[in-house]
This record gives sequence, structure tokens and C-alpha cells, in this order.
Amino acid sequence: MSSRSSPYDMNPIKGYPKALQIYRIGASKYWQVRLFVDRKYLRKSTKSENKADAIEFAKRFFDDIKIAQRTGGDVHRDVFAACAKHMMTRQESLVATDQRNKRIVSEDHKKLNLDILPYFGNKNVGSITTSMLDDYIATIGARKLSPSTISKHLVVIRKVLGEAQRRGYIMSLPMFPSVRRKDNPRPYFTTKEMLKLQAKARELAKLNIKVRYVPLTEEMLNFLTFSVLVFVRLSDLKLLKHKHIRKDAYKEDGKNVFYLSIIAASSKTIVKESLSMAGAVAQYEKLRSRQKSMGLAGPDDYVFFPQYRNRDYALATIRRQFEFIQKEAGLERDNLGRKRTLYSLRHSALMYRIKTSENLDIFALAKNALTSVDQLERFYLSHVQLPEKARALLSIRKS
Repeated sequence: MSSRSSPYDMNPIKGYPKALQIYRIGASKYWQVRLFVDRKYLRKSTKSENKADAIEFAKRFFDDIKIAQRTGGDVHRDVFAACAKHMMTRQESLVATDQRNKRIVSEDHKKLNLDILPYFGNKNVGSITTSMLDDYIATIGARKLSPSTISKHLVVIRKVLGEAQRRGYIMSLPMFPSVRRKDNPRPYFTTKEMLKLQAKARELAKLNIKVRYVPLTEEMLNFLTFSVLVFVRLSDLKLLKHKHIRKDAYKEDGKNVFYLSIIAASSKTIVKESLSMAGAVAQYEKLRSRQKSMGLAGPDDYVFFPQYRNRDYALATIRRQFEFIQKEAGLERDNLGRKRTLYSLRHSALMYRIKTSENLDIFALAKNALTSVDQLERFYLSHVQLPEKARALLSIRKS
């Protein structure tokens, strides 16, 4: 079965090169025009159902292109690939001024090159319809991509068409299809499981074991414990330096309660501070004391595995050692059979707060974890049992 964007009823224009044609597609009631120039097709809707009017439109279209060529203009400026290039340039300029996260731009670039440009690259932005977007979803959906990933592809396409609208190539964006997402609660470690994981890490650290040639030491125990006492993302832990951490305190019953204030410098949103639980202080001080003896505890040294300047390799090392400890402890999957990953440590940190807080302020927790209340409700609060919800909702602060 042919695509709704496949051309039919092809008609050359008398007196003009054969490269100029009008045609129709199933997705539109209007005649379309195309011209093969500079090894690419230029396409545009004539916005007319009348064939004679479409022919006149095609002639004007041809003349405009020839004038642009003679004056050195970019004749392919309104094709999707050209607009994508402008969009990426704009995003990179935002990265340079710290208004956009570099990781997001990198992810957009990957999606464009792998899937989006091969499909839409040579298409005129004005010819992209909702039906064409539906066809694209069906194409990438055949690879069993998650609804979340498909939604991210549509976000990138929307950015490109937004750039086209900004430049006046289209008046409005097509209606984007909605992608149904099934929210699955995040797998995490219960308190009992976390104690078991820490005990196994402590035991293995004494056995002089190497995982992929890297010694497994108490640093992994520090990492596991620290991770469930702070609320920053794994990408932030990977890049965390000593200069990003400050020890602070507040008064409770006349005594100082110490905690860590952490700058999540590579946050997906904007740079903000996140406060740790009190227990993170001892783990951090123990870790930094060990690193001082190695000469790796300066402000610009990384907190975890500072001997590796390549932070992707450092994270891969942490992941391999975590998976080894997890397997030895028999904790690879939760009681619903879902596979746990390094991200389960952050999920655990959030769940401990949700499940044990006497008077939970969900807005404060979301802000401190640099996430949204919506994310907490969709992926974490679904774990919480009714009595725990009642305690958080109905408890009264003591005077």
C-alpha cells in the first residue's frame, strides 16, 4: 500500500524542463509542485485544487527558483534539513550562553541524524502534514521504541518546524499526534534491600576483587550510600567536584544538624542547589579523607573515581561495579521482576523521603530533586500505600 505522501497524477509543465512537475498526494486535496534542482527536489503546495491555477503557480515557482540561483540565494532554504540546521545552530548558541543544556542538544542531534533527517530531510516544511507524522511514528514504532522515546522524536520535529515558522516558511504547525504513555513506577531498593546491598559491597571490598581490571574498594560503598542520601541525578554525580559541595547546618532543639548543599551543575533544567540528608555528610567526609591521602581532594577534583578524567569511563566503571555487587547480592530485579539499574539509587532516595517523611511537602521535594511534581506523582507516588498517603496528608505539625 502506497504512503499518503506518495505522488500520483504526475504532470510536466509544457514549455518548461521535465524536472518541473505538478502532482497530487493522498494526504492533501491540493495540487503539489516539485522541481529537481541541485540534486534535490524542491516541493511546495500550490494551495489550489484547480489544475490550471496549479500550473500557473508552478511557473511562478520555477521563475522564483531561477532568480534565487542567479542571485546566489539558497534555493533549498525551506526544506526540512535546512531548517533543522538553523535550529541546531540556534540551540548551540544557547549552550554557549548557558541557556540550554549541552546534553539535550546532543540528544537532538542524534535523533535528527539517525531517523528524522533520512525521513523528512528533503521534504518542504510546508508539505509536512499530520498524516505524514503518523506515518513516521509507524515507521520508527516498528523498532519497538518506547512511547517516551517516540514523544521525544516529535519534540525535535516540532522544534524544526518552529524554526521554519520563525523564518516565515510556514504560517502554522501541523497538528501533532498524541502518543499514549504508560507510566511504570520506578524500581527501587527497599530499606532492607539497601542494607543488604551495602553489606555485600562492604564484604566484597575486603576481598581484593577486580571488576574489568579495576579494584572494587570501599569507594563503591560510599557511592551507594551517598547516592540514596542525596537527590541529584546520575549525570550530576558523574561530574560532581568538591567545589560543588558545601557543608551547611540548621538548628534543631538547640543543636546543629549538618547537611550538604550540592550544586547540580549539569542539571537538565537550570543550575540550582540541592540539599542532602544529614547522613550524606559522614559519607562525604570519609570519602574525601581517603582521597586527600591520594592527593585527589582539591576543589576541581571529582568526588567519585577522581583518577579518571574521562567521566564517561568513570561512570562505566561505577556501573560495572554496581552491577557486580547487585548480582552478588541477588538484587538485580525487584519483586515485580523489573530490572534495577544505577538510576534505582536516585529512585530509592526519593522513595525514602516520600515513605518516611512525617509531613511531606511534595513541592519542596520536587524542587530539591530538580524535577517536577508531575514526575513524582507519575513515577513515585504510585508506590506509596494508602496508610502512608494518609499519614502525609492528615498528620498535624506539633507546636
